[in-house]
Amino acid sequence: MRGFSLLEVLVAFAILALTLGVLLNIFSGGLRNLGDGQHYTRAVLDAQSKLAEIGVSQPLAPGEISGEIDDVYRWSARISPLVLSPGGLATLYQVDLTVKWGEANAARAVRLQTLKIGPPTS
Repeated sequence: MRGFSLLEVLVAFAILALTLGVLLNIFSGGLRNLGDGQHYTRAVLDAQSKLAEIGVSQPLAPGEISGEIDDVYRWSARISPLVLSPGGLATLYQVDLTVKWGEANAARAVRLQTLKIGPPTS
């Protein structure tokens, strides 16, 4: 007898279906990771840009500031002076900047810190 039996064909289709299911799951996970990577890259670039603005176009003063970027990303920064020696010519400020995106239940964030030199505190 030549050919395949019905059972052999069904087993072959079951193996094919399982293999295709696994491959589709791998590809969808890769696409999801690609989207996450793009968000993280954009958030880091926006955070670096905001850190560069603080002390130039925005005052370098103790406190908190925040804003939005493109209705997708929200940023907030906390600026606090570091006391090295009283009566110095300049003050060192620590700037903690966080960029967040996503829904409240699945929010993602990037946090950068830097030190900046500013005018002395009184």
